Amino acid sequence: MKLSYTLPSVLLGLLLLNGCTKAPEWTLFYYPNADVVPTESLQVDDINGYYDTLDQCQRKAQGMQRLSQSSTTGVGVYQCGHQCDFDANSVLVCKTLSQ
Repeated sequence: MKLSYTLPSVLLGLLLLNGCTKAPEWTLFYYPNADVVPTESLQVDDINGYYDTLDQCQRKAQGMQRLSQSSTTGVGVYQCGHQCDFDANSVLVCKTLSQ
C-alpha cells in the first residue's frame, strides 16, 4: 500500500498537533539561600520549573522549602511568575509575580 500526502494535509496535521500543546503559564523562581525575595531582576539560573497553574507552582516551591529545612542555609524563598518571557532588551519579565 502506497501512502501519499499532500503538502496542505501535512501542514494541517502539524497545526493540529501544535494546537494540542499548551505552554506552561507559571514559572517557579526559587532562591534557596535567601530569607527574602531578591529585588534585582529575574534570572534564568533561578528557574526551577514550569507549571500550568499557580497552585502547582506554589506547591512545588513549598515542597522544596520543606526539603531545605534540614539544611543549615535556611528554608529559601520563591516567587511564581505568570507568563514570563524576554523583552526587547533580553530582560526576563513576567506579567505578574506571586508567592
